[in-house]
Amino acid sequence: MEHLHGTYSPSLVALSYAIAVAASYASLVLGGRVSAASGKARIIWLICGGAAMGTGIWSMHFVAMLAFHLGVSVHFDTGKVLLSLLVAITAAAIGLWIISRSRVRTRDFLLGGLVMGSGIAAMHYIGMAAMLMDATIAYEPIRLWLSVAIAILVAYAALRLTFYFRKESGKGMLLRKLFCALVMGGGIAAMHYTGMAAAVFYPHATQGWDSLMPMSNRLLAYEVALATLAVLGFVFVTVMLDKRLSSKAAELVESEQYYRSLFDNNIDAVFSLTLDGTILRVNPAVERITGYPAAELVGEPLDSLFPDQAEQGKLHFLRSVRGKVGQFKLVLPHRSGRPIELQVKSVPISLGERTAGVYFIAHDVTESRKKEQQIHYLAYHDDLTGLPNRRGYMEQLGHRLEEAKAAGTELVLCWLNIDRFKAINDSAGHTVGDMLLRQFSERVNQWLAEQHCTGGLIGRISGDSYALLLPRHGGNHPELSLAKSLTETIERPFSILGYELHLTACVGAAYFPLHGEDRETLINKAETALFYAKKQGKGCVVVYDDRMEEHSLQKLEMETGLRRALARREFELYFQPQVDMDTGVIIGAEALIRWNHESKGLMSPALFIPLAEETGLIKPIGEWVLREACRKNKSWQVAGHPPIVVSVNLSMKQFEQKDLAETVGAILKETGLAPGYLELEITESMAMDVERARDTLRELKELGVKISIDDFGTGYSSLSYLKQFPIDKLKIDRSFVRDMELDTNDTALVSTIVAMAHNLKLKVIAEGVETAQQIEFLRSQKCDQLQGYYYSPPIEADRFVKLLEQKEGLSQTPAPLPEEDEKSPV
Repeated sequence: MEHLHGTYSPSLVALSYAIAVAASYASLVLGGRVSAASGKARIIWLICGGAAMGTGIWSMHFVAMLAFHLGVSVHFDTGKVLLSLLVAITAAAIGLWIISRSRVRTRDFLLGGLVMGSGIAAMHYIGMAAMLMDATIAYEPIRLWLSVAIAILVAYAALRLTFYFRKESGKGMLLRKLFCALVMGGGIAAMHYTGMAAAVFYPHATQGWDSLMPMSNRLLAYEVALATLAVLGFVFVTVMLDKRLSSKAAELVESEQYYRSLFDNNIDAVFSLTLDGTILRVNPAVERITGYPAAELVGEPLDSLFPDQAEQGKLHFLRSVRGKVGQFKLVLPHRSGRPIELQVKSVPISLGERTAGVYFIAHDVTESRKKEQQIHYLAYHDDLTGLPNRRGYMEQLGHRLEEAKAAGTELVLCWLNIDRFKAINDSAGHTVGDMLLRQFSERVNQWLAEQHCTGGLIGRISGDSYALLLPRHGGNHPELSLAKSLTETIERPFSILGYELHLTACVGAAYFPLHGEDRETLINKAETALFYAKKQGKGCVVVYDDRMEEHSLQKLEMETGLRRALARREFELYFQPQVDMDTGVIIGAEALIRWNHESKGLMSPALFIPLAEETGLIKPIGEWVLREACRKNKSWQVAGHPPIVVSVNLSMKQFEQKDLAETVGAILKETGLAPGYLELEITESMAMDVERARDTLRELKELGVKISIDDFGTGYSSLSYLKQFPIDKLKIDRSFVRDMELDTNDTALVSTIVAMAHNLKLKVIAEGVETAQQIEFLRSQKCDQLQGYYYSPPIEADRFVKLLEQKEGLSQTPAPLPEEDEKSPV
C-alpha cells in the first residue's frame, strides 16, 4: 500500500531547535532557583518552573510537527494536544523535583531520566495521535524505540547537567550553560525527528471534519513559538530578578549573622546605646565582665553604671553622637563590689549620613594593669627586702633632690655597707643570709621611723650595700650622730635559725647641695666617703672631704701610669745578695722591683704594688718580674759568672692564678733558665687554704723550681703544714732578727725556727741582717744563709754583676741602713 511522503519547512525546523535550546537553558536556570528556594517559594518555583520548562519542550514538539507537510489537510484534536502539554509539564516538574534535593544518588538520576524521558516520549506520541487527517499513522518499531531511548538519555543528561549547574554562577558558567543548552536542544530535536521518522502515513477515503477547528499550520507554528519564547523570556527575567533579590537577601542575612557573631562573641563588653544614652542591648561579655545580667541593664541609662565618672562618659558619648570615635578609661564597680578598670572606645553607629546610636566597647584591663603594676614593682624594688632597688632608688632620689632644691632644704646621703656579710653568707648558707638581710632591712626601717626622719628614703643598692637619705639640720653635724646611732642599732645581735649573728656597717656620707647638686655627683661623693670609712675599720662613719677626691685622682693617675709603665719599660729590677754563712760567697739574690716614674723618680714597690693588686695589674707586672729575673740570671751564666739562685716574691693574686705553674714553665722555656736556679717565695698567709696551696706548690715543684716560705713566723699557718708542702727553705722575718739582741723571746724564736728547719731537712736564711753581732749569733745557731744591709742593699743589675765578679767573699762592712722598708711584695 502506498504511503504519503512529507517535507519539512526549514524555517520552522530551525525555530523548533531554537525553542528546544531555550527550553534546555531554562531547565538549567530553573534547577538552580528551585534548589535555592525553600518552603512555599520552592513549591511555587517547582510548579512554575515545571510549567515553563514543559511548555517549552511541548512547544518545540508542536512547532516541529507543524513544520512537517504531507500534502493533505491536517487538523489537531484539542483534547489530545492539551493532554500532551500536561504530560510535558508533569515530566519537567518531576525532573526539577529530583535535582532540587540536597542529595541525589546515581539511581535517582537513572530513575528520573527514565520517568522524564518516558514522559517526553509520551508527550510526543500523544501529540502525534492528536493529528487529524485523511491518513492513518503506523510506526516502525526500531525507530520508535530508538526515539524513546534518545528521550531517556537526553533526560538523564539534562538532570545531571542541571544538578551540576544549579549552584554555579559567573561568566564562565553562563557560557558552559549555553553550550550544554545547545547540546541538550539538539538531543530533544533528535528525539522528536527520530520519532517523526518512525511514523508512516497511509492515505484513505476522505471524511468530513466539520467539528474540528481549521487553522493555518504556518501561522499557528509562529504563534505557538512566539508565545513559548515569551513565556521563557518572562521566566528568565523572573529568575534573574529573584536571583538578585535572593543574593541581596543572603547578603543581608550574612551581614546580620556576621554582626550578631561579632556582637555576641566579642570578648570585650559591647553596649549598644540609643541617642539618649539608654542601653538598647548588650553582648554576653558584659555580664562576664561586670557581673550584671542583660535584663538588669537594658533600658537603663549607661551612666548609672559609673555615676562617679558620668561626666567623662557623657562627654565621649556626645562626641560619638556627632560622628567621632573616642577612647577613655573608666573604673566602675563590679556587681560584687570590687572595682574593675576598663579601656572604653565609643563608636558612632552610622546609617548613611546619620548617626543612629553609639557603641561603647569596653576592654577589661584590670588584670593586665595588676600585672603591669607587679612588673613595675619588681623592676623598681628588691624582691627580697621590699625596699627600692638601685633603679627605683635612683629614680626616687632624683625626685627628692629636685624637691629639696626647689624648697631650699639640705639633705645628707649615706652609703652603707655591711661588713663581713659575704663570710656569713658563705659559712651559714644563703637561707640564713637572706633572712639576715630581711631582718637588717626591717631594723633600719624601724630605726628610721623611730627617729621621725620626715622624708627619709632607704633602698638596697646591691647585695650588702644600702643607701639612706636623711634631712640635714645644720649645726654640729647632728646627722653624724644619727648615722652613729644607726650603726649602733645594726650592731645589736641578730638571732636567725639558732645563729646569733653580729653585724657592723661602714657609712659614707655626702651633703646636698654642698658636695653635689645632682644625683650622680652626690652618689659618687658618698661612695668615696664609704671607701675611706672601710679603710678606717669596721663600723666607721666618714663624711666626704675634698681631699679624698684629690687622693682618688692621685690613685687614678697612678693607675694610668702603671698601665703605661710596662709599655714604656719604666720598671727595673734591683737585686739584694744572699750569701753563704761559712764562705761569705754570693749563692743567690732576691729580685726586687722598682718604678722609674717620669716625674716622681725611683718609687718603692710599697707605693704602687697595693694599687696593682687592687686593679688587677699585678698579673702582668708579676709576669714581667719573673721573666726579667730569669732573663738576667741566664745572661749572667752565659757571661761566665758563677751560677746563683734568683728569688722572686709571689703576690697573693699571682698565687691564686690557676695557670701559675703553666706561666712559670713558659717563662723558663722562653728564657732558657734551668728551673733549679729560680726560687719562688710565698708567705704563710697564702698557705691557709691547705689543699689548694698544696696542689699549686706541687705543680710548681714538678717544674723543678725551688720554693721558700717568706717572713716565716709572722703568719697564721700551722707548723704541721710544713710537712705537707714541698718547700726547700724558710726565711726568718727581719723583725725577729732585728730585735733578737734586745728581746730574749725573739732569740729563742730564731733558735727554734733554725732547729726545726734543720730537723725537717730545710735550709734557713735570715733576712734583715745589719750587725756583726747578729751574724755571730746566727752562725752559732748554724743558720745556712744571710741577707741584709750588712752585706748590700738592693742594687741595680750592673752593680750586682760586679759583686759576682769578686773572687772572695763580700766585705764584712755594713752598708747604710735604708730610710724605709725596701721589702717588695712582688
